[in-house]
Amino acid sequence: MLQNQRVRMPRCCRGPQGLLPQYSDTQAEGQELLFKLTDNIQAEFFIAVEHIDSYCVVISSEAVYFLKNKDSVDRDAIFLEVKYDDLYHCLVSKDHGKVYVQLTKKAVNTASGVAIPGPSHQKPMVHVKSESLAVKLSQEINYAKSLFSEQHLMLRPFENEHSDL
Repeated sequence: MLQNQRVRMPRCCRGPQGLLPQYSDTQAEGQELLFKLTDNIQAEFFIAVEHIDSYCVVISSEAVYFLKNKDSVDRDAIFLEVKYDDLYHCLVSKDHGKVYVQLTKKAVNTASGVAIPGPSHQKPMVHVKSESLAVKLSQEINYAKSLFSEQHLMLRPFENEHSDL
């Protein structure tokens, strides 16, 4: 039996308006990374991937993952994972001439129940090689966070809504 060789990697992703974006090898590889990290959970969809010198960043609909670059990717490759439920915002930060992406996590004030930026240990920073890349990463992460928030505020139809028809 003759088997055809795969021409390109598969992907199943949505663009900003819910449409299928133009094919990209890098984005298809990013989606495969996400599926390996999440054991093929289809509810968490791929948004973007950025390869940086010694690590890569996978941005999904549920979280942002910072991974050590290595041949086999699994959960052990993650050196920082921030779920959007826990993320307040992402900023570009500079310190002593170096540029960082800073992910500010939420801290809940138990008296009022209001989420506010957390203390300094809740602001992990990851070094990025250029300011333009840090800005791009920050924008992508904040965009994914806003999509996440919108999805959770959206009214969903009831499961049995159509059973009466």
